[in-house]
Amino acid sequence: MERPDREELILEAVIRILGREGLAGVSVRSVAREAGVAHGLVNYYYDDKKGLIEAALRRVEADDLDLLEPDPTLSAADQLRAVLRIVVRPGFLTTEYLALRLQLWALAQADEEFARINAIAQRRYRERLARLIQHAAPGVSRAEARTRAADIDIIQNGIWLTALLRIDRASLARAVARCEAIAFTGA
Repeated sequence: MERPDREELILEAVIRILGREGLAGVSVRSVAREAGVAHGLVNYYYDDKKGLIEAALRRVEADDLDLLEPDPTLSAADQLRAVLRIVVRPGFLTTEYLALRLQLWALAQADEEFARINAIAQRRYRERLARLIQHAAPGVSRAEARTRAADIDIIQNGIWLTALLRIDRASLARAVARCEAIAFTGA
């Protein structure tokens, strides 16, 4: 039987704790307990609480960018539509996931390095989304694709924020349709 990667267990634990308890809940000891590993093992991989959180932020960024990976079995337009619909998948509309998102955004106010990591992640997400827009709508300039990606990103974040309020599914569907309209206008 294959053993789980211990560093991966640690990162997953940090992310769960952040979502549940926020920055105040993260400590080397709490992460070790949550991951089911020795305290010393957490220190082996990470120097301190800040290092744990920075790694978690980078992990979430990588997961977000993976959502934008093109699917070669789909046309460019269908790839973009699939990406735009991801934010309303049931796994992304759970209280746990949405609480994590709120905590991650709040980290930008807690520490300059966390803010920098979040800003870089946001920039990369928008850039990759802009490339998908350009691929699906070749007549759209690079600058216009970036503007559209930024507008879509704002709406997607709004979808997540309002989903916490348990807004009806029809509202979420209209928000996704609005993202599609932004992406494909003039295409």
